[in-house]
Amino acid sequence: MCLSTVYKIEKKPENEVLKNVMLIQTKDGVITLTDIMGREEVIEGEIALADLTGGTVVVRPRAALA
Repeated sequence: MCLSTVYKIEKKPENEVLKNVMLIQTKDGVITLTDIMGREEVIEGEIALADLTGGTVVVRPRAALA
């Protein structure tokens, strides 16, 4: 099973959003994270990094559209 920990901005303990994430859905700049217990966390941003073998996902604020 491939579960991940999601962080905001960079991989630091204080930036942790949710552990044991099994599902990531994105739509219109909104990311919905679901962990193995079915808990959901909804945050705004975009995926900057997804290291699936390392179990790490980093989310950053969306870049402003020009």
